[in-house]
Amino acid sequence: MIKKTGWLPLSALCLCLLSGLLAGNAKKPVQAVASENSSAAENNMEVSENLEAEAQGKVVEIEKQVLGERFLKADGKVLRNHAGKGQVVVLRGTNIGGWQVMESWMCPTNSPDQRTTIATLTERFGKERAEELLHTYESTWIQEQDFDNLRELNFNVVRLPISYFNLLDEEGKLRKDTLASYDWFVEECEKRDIYVILDLHAAPGSQNGRDHSGDTSGSTLFTDEKAQELTISLWQQLAEHYKGNSTIAGYDLLNEAEGNEQERAPWGKVQLPFFDRLYQAIRSIDPDHIILLNAVWAPGDMPDPSVYGWENVIYEYHYYCWNGTDNPVTQRNFINEAVKNDAKAGFDVPVLIGEFTLFDKLQSWEYALRTFEEHGWSWTTWTYKTVDRGNWGIYNSTESTTPKVNIYLDSAETIKEKWSRLGTAESFKKNKYLFDLLRTFASADTGETANGQKTALCYQNFEYEEPKLRAGRDAVAEMVSAKEATHADKDSKAVKLTISGAEQMPSASSRNICIPPAIRNSVDTSGLDYLTFDTYVRTGNRSLQVTLVDKDGKTWSKFTAADAMPIAYSWEKIFVDISNADIDRSAIIEIRIGANVAGEYYFDNLSFTDSYAATPTETVEEMKADLGVQGRITDWEAAAASSNGGLSTKEGLRAKALWWLYAAAGLSVLILLSLGAYAFICKIRRRR
Repeated sequence: MIKKTGWLPLSALCLCLLSGLLAGNAKKPVQAVASENSSAAENNMEVSENLEAEAQGKVVEIEKQVLGERFLKADGKVLRNHAGKGQVVVLRGTNIGGWQVMESWMCPTNSPDQRTTIATLTERFGKERAEELLHTYESTWIQEQDFDNLRELNFNVVRLPISYFNLLDEEGKLRKDTLASYDWFVEECEKRDIYVILDLHAAPGSQNGRDHSGDTSGSTLFTDEKAQELTISLWQQLAEHYKGNSTIAGYDLLNEAEGNEQERAPWGKVQLPFFDRLYQAIRSIDPDHIILLNAVWAPGDMPDPSVYGWENVIYEYHYYCWNGTDNPVTQRNFINEAVKNDAKAGFDVPVLIGEFTLFDKLQSWEYALRTFEEHGWSWTTWTYKTVDRGNWGIYNSTESTTPKVNIYLDSAETIKEKWSRLGTAESFKKNKYLFDLLRTFASADTGETANGQKTALCYQNFEYEEPKLRAGRDAVAEMVSAKEATHADKDSKAVKLTISGAEQMPSASSRNICIPPAIRNSVDTSGLDYLTFDTYVRTGNRSLQVTLVDKDGKTWSKFTAADAMPIAYSWEKIFVDISNADIDRSAIIEIRIGANVAGEYYFDNLSFTDSYAATPTETVEEMKADLGVQGRITDWEAAAASSNGGLSTKEGLRAKALWWLYAAAGLSVLILLSLGAYAFICKIRRRR
């Protein structure tokens, strides 16, 4: 567009110049004009060439200015805006999932793949009616509100899986209606400063024969020249359409290009040469956009970019730890191995973890995301919304709310009615824990929210002062070194709870340790939805009961979330959702942590946060300036006889020892007095 309009000023300048020359010549004798024709023509040509060169230079300059605003390019192992010359940008976001390519395991359909869906609906209802039904699905699955949700998550990128099934017409040209929906998607993202990665999930001939390629009948892309030419043409048309668009982060050539069974091992023999064909075809049209190359599955499968002369590329990996879906230790080892593999490959290219989940273990989510951040890797979770799939979706619905369509039996009216229910606001619920976790990692804000509120407040880390601990019935509380739990090199303080007796549920006044806040009298937890703390439990996998006490002595109790139960022999962060605590959350004066199983439990770093992953940034001075209000515990009187009366454990033991010593002394005196009285009485009787 810029190149075409850029010639208009050039034409105008040339016309003005020609008019001026003619006007000047009109004042000269005819013979002089004739004699000057040759030299004038040469001068005109020279001026025209100079003007053209100048105009082209301006066009190039304009192009650079356009690319220079938000346009991303790779610079070594990082991405930079301003066409690769600006600030480092780390992409953090999600995949938009089943909008263009339905997968029955997470979408409201029983179809095995997109190809079958289209064919079956067309056969049953005709092409026009089938496309109307599919449009109903697409127009409700993603709406304008969804882009606001993405912005609320602080995401700066969305990976958009696309499909040739609804993108290409019978002649292999881009369909205007589908392209218009893509443009709408890109424009909505642009309004919110969100980049878009165009990801070819379903290519002609299928690149893997999986349901997410839209075709489970097999993979023929790497053996079918016609399918390859169609795929190349598709990308060239998209590149022509989106070149210069700074909202497009890049072109993701082929999602998980496994090929057929024979082409999967060794991987790359047929895939990499076709990657190069696609790369060269796109570069002939769009020299600027990043091209993403999707490994299957690890860095070791990819070549050094210099082998093919690839420039301005991202290497993309998908990480799913299938053999440890509920084992945080296995999942962490899996992530650590990914880091080692990347370091071993040593490629000087940015990394995108284009798809991943850590299933239902939030400790593993936090560990993975922190690892990605430490290495500067970009990431997009799989996926934005799902039906009944837990932590696979940031938003989830239930099958009762969004029932699956039976493409073989449901009437057209029933299908339309079911697919009309798919609006996120109407039928899906926010996966609160995952939402808050991702929002924290996606945010560049590390200490305060936009309205100035703290995102995390320290309650007690046992480093500032010696707290006066108390213990409930069947419990002993004491301050110890963290080395006692883990034999760590660095010494730090922690608290230890020892529980005795038969297994039974703890209460607000039994089988627990009672911890006051550090420095201040109370902590205002308004607006902070979580209590997080580190724990070390040798038995592992034990939910803990947490009780909050407000300034009036009112208590509220809840067990720690099953998604973050502690692992044996490891310091773990766990959490409690306190958003519904029906006490005065503006003044929390005590936290009690209890367990129903006898054993030893260690605790450290208690904080109130607005997400599972947030950490306090307060200084000691800030804490001293925020003393809070004083309160009084009223429900502990019933357990006073079995508590330490507000003393530390050692003080309590000394107090108990002194009590027994005084009691024994008193009893001895009483016995001596009694014996003396008895002897005196006997003496009087003898005298009588």
